[in-house]
This record gives sequence, structure tokens and C-alpha cells, in this order.
Amino acid sequence: MRITFCGSGAGAAVNPRRGASSIHLAHGDARMLVDTGPGFMERMADSGLDPDLVGDVVFSHLHFDHAMGVVELFSRLIVRQGRPVTVYGPRDTDMYIEAALGFAQVNATNDFVRTWLEGVSVELTRPGDEREIGGVEVRSVEVPHAPYLECLARRFEAGGRSLVYTGDTTYAPEILVPLADGADVLVHEAYTESCLERMTEGMSESGRAGLLRGVRGTHSRAESAGQVARDAGVGTLVLTHIMPLEQDWELVEEARRAFDGTIVVASDGLSLEV
Repeated sequence: MRITFCGSGAGAAVNPRRGASSIHLAHGDARMLVDTGPGFMERMADSGLDPDLVGDVVFSHLHFDHAMGVVELFSRLIVRQGRPVTVYGPRDTDMYIEAALGFAQVNATNDFVRTWLEGVSVELTRPGDEREIGGVEVRSVEVPHAPYLECLARRFEAGGRSLVYTGDTTYAPEILVPLADGADVLVHEAYTESCLERMTEGMSESGRAGLLRGVRGTHSRAESAGQVARDAGVGTLVLTHIMPLEQDWELVEEARRAFDGTIVVASDGLSLEV
């Protein structure tokens, strides 16, 4: 498997250096997108990846910074007469995709559109789901993030190699350590308290309190990601979902407190063989 980051940023603010969350996964002839955050298609083009070859889209959850780019994907595939895709996602993905297809249809009026729309399919992958997607075995577990959304972490396995992607999650070792056990690569979201301090400078007391509560209550610190990587015995930890004011060295330094293996901070265009 080869993964390429088409978006490594968080959705809290526009980041000129990073698109929002998206990973392109290639295995054999299969091409899969894991999340489709805004801006991911430009980063795909920068990496020389062809959207027409994508057969499957897998969502971790339906927050806009992980899913909204699928509207652009559909719109472009309709115009280019690309092949329809299969979308896999948590609860409510079917309603999300129905709306996305409605938006996409506005952008095209030729006879091909109806056939293409009818070819798109949605399969809900609920917690505990195990299935093969494009020759890759995918296992899904629910992780804690937003109370009103079902959020799924995924383990991808093919050719004796394994990749785990947490999506957005708080520190949840009881869930993520078993999922990531012995994985070759763990892609884990991460933030640092130093970044939060920079982000909240000059804010009102209530605004500062709200932002801190929101991030701390729904996301994971880099040290927590390191603890999961250590306890699961993974080979490489890749930190992603990076906020605009983060410093790569601070993320690595904090994760290093817990994990002494290879640590990489994701960037758009980063490509790794798993």
C-alpha cells in the first residue's frame, strides 16, 4: 500500500499550507480516498494523482473538514465522465451523499449524468464492521470525538502490511491500542498546548475558554498519540490534522516523550510506502 496525503490540516481555520483531511491509498490497481476535506483535489493534482481512477471513498466521520470535498469530487467526475464510486461511511453517510449528489447534478446537464448518479453507491460501515474494499481488508471501530456524530477509526491491511487511521478522536487507548496493535504505520491526529496558547492570544476570556474546551474535549495531544503508538508497538507514527500555528518540531518533541520509534509530521504531498 502507498499512502499520499492530499490534506493534512485541521478544519478550525483556513491553512494556506495544508488542505483539510484526506489520504489517497493505492494498492495494486485500486485507488481509494480516506476522507475528502476541502482543498484535497488541488493537492491530488500537485501529487500527480488522477481522480478518475478513484473507485472508493471511505469517511471517518462527516465533519466538513473530512467530507465536504466529496461534492467537488462528484462534480468533476460527472463533467469528466469518470466512473461512479462507492462511498463507505458511518451513520448518516447515505443522507450526506444524497445531498452531495444533488449539488453535483446542478453542474452538469448531459445525458451521462443520470447514469453516473445511479452508479454511485453508499455502504454504511458501522462500529465493528470488517470488509474488503479494493483488495484491502478494512476494520472499523468507533472512537470518541463529537457526541452527535459517529466517528470511526480504520485499520487497513493488505499484503501483510497494516495502516491505522484514527480520524478525529480524543485519547482513547482502550480502543486504539488494540486496533493499532503491531501496525506498520499509525496515522494519528495531534495538537500541542503550545499551539493552543498561540491561537488564543488576544481572545476574550469567554472565547479563549470556548476554544480550549472545544479542542481539548474532542482531539488528542501529540503526547497521547505517542502513547498509543508506544503501547500498540507500531513502526511509524504519522501526526496529522495539523492546526495552522503548530510547529513541526514541537509536535515531534511532545510525541517523543512517549514514543521512541519513527515520528513523521504529515504534510500535503507526503507519500509513504506502508
